[in-house]
Amino acid sequence: MLNPPFRRPVDPHDDRRVADRVFGSALTAPKQARVFVRHQLGAWELPTLLDTAELLVSELVTNAVHATNAVRNAPITSSMFPVALRMVALRLRVSSGPRSLFIEVWDVSDREPVAGQSDDDDEGGRGLALVGSLARNWGHYTAPDRGKIVWCEIPLPPLAPPPLPAARVSRVPVSVSQVSVGPFGRGPASGTEEQHRGLPRRVRHHPCAPRAQGPDEATLLRVLDGLRGLDTE
Repeated sequence: MLNPPFRRPVDPHDDRRVADRVFGSALTAPKQARVFVRHQLGAWELPTLLDTAELLVSELVTNAVHATNAVRNAPITSSMFPVALRMVALRLRVSSGPRSLFIEVWDVSDREPVAGQSDDDDEGGRGLALVGSLARNWGHYTAPDRGKIVWCEIPLPPLAPPPLPAARVSRVPVSVSQVSVGPFGRGPASGTEEQHRGLPRRVRHHPCAPRAQGPDEATLLRVLDGLRGLDTE
């Protein structure tokens, strides 16, 4: 019996701060994903995230390709021949609260991601320890229809504060009796105290994986240079 028809792993959208791309589960998928990330982050004017995002995307897409190719009952295309459809999908999403770049990679496998070991010069498979060391948070969850989505979060640089309006000099005299000392220094006396409340904590929809200690910065830059060298071949 044929498998259910393949459906797009990410929903359509009109948000200019969300972009996704589907790749075939081939060895060229990580290279295509890195090119897509460079183009998209350039369009969003986020060049400071480029190095980290390329490394994370390369790792997650490589893992997704391996996981997809290991699945025996892959979805079947709707053609006259029962050809297995093996795809992976990548989505980039900018969140405004808190300001972060989320990277989500879908594959057709239901198996949980497992950290592994490999050489620094490999195309991928350096293990999820790399993801844990570079990302603020990462984890995975089951896709709505089939497979799983592995995600990670990169914090965005803070926005530049808007320029302050020109201050107008007030010449109203203030006597000593009108000034009081509060918890934040001297200021005008007031009959009521302002209540300070903490900011609400963001509710996580998916579990986060523990943060791991990864390679040093020099090793990561050497890996990235090697990956970009592969992109030009």
